[in-house]
Amino acid sequence: MVKKIMKAVLVTGASRGIGRATALELAENGYAVGVNYKINEEKANDVVRKIKNKGGKAIALQADVANPKEVEEMIKIFIEQFHEIYGLVNNAGIYKRKKFPKLTLEDWEETIRTNLTGTFLCTKYALPYIVGGGRIINFASVLAHSGSTQGAHYAASKAGVIGFSKSLAREVGDRRITVNVIAPGATETAIIANDTSEKRKERERATPLGRVGKPEEIAHAVIFLLSSRAEYITGETMNVNGGLWMI
Repeated sequence: MVKKIMKAVLVTGASRGIGRATALELAENGYAVGVNYKINEEKANDVVRKIKNKGGKAIALQADVANPKEVEEMIKIFIEQFHEIYGLVNNAGIYKRKKFPKLTLEDWEETIRTNLTGTFLCTKYALPYIVGGGRIINFASVLAHSGSTQGAHYAASKAGVIGFSKSLAREVGDRRITVNVIAPGATETAIIANDTSEKRKERERATPLGRVGKPEEIAHAVIFLLSSRAEYITGETMNVNGGLWMI
């Protein structure tokens, strides 16, 4: 059984991967959860069922985070259900690998629109309902630091998330709202699912801990940043990557 429900948290891109693991971990720790999805309603509903079967509270919320009208409606439904927002976890994102010469303007704009503008929109519409002492957690990537040999658009979008988060942290600190970033390294998600065995070994060799991460391990970092133990941490980027990138 989950712990007694305390506060409500909205997680974008929560039907699979890190978002799914985060939603389930939140419920285990007593949070009510908004499970956002873009198109995969079945998987989102599965997350909600798993939470409710353990005595937790959750709702599925459809929205393309890059669409302002859909985001506004999602926040409206979340507030109708939970009345306020304690935490916003901006996890939704896309990564389509392409070398720069083959990168089109459409590729660039789609990635920026989802990863960076989506983070902006969800924050913009959620912020009026985030309680004093609340939390905003945005997802970047190790590639925001290191760059990418096949994802200039992705790395740029994630570096933008870090700059946005630092700026917002300065603006909302007087409301005791913290804004932090989690930058995962290679993690067992759809992004690396199609790796060849050699590429997989390459990733493992490049990581001091000798393996890729698990979605649940990233979720643990979210739980910490939402907790009272992190109330004096803001404007920071937590690198959860097995030592792949150290700063």
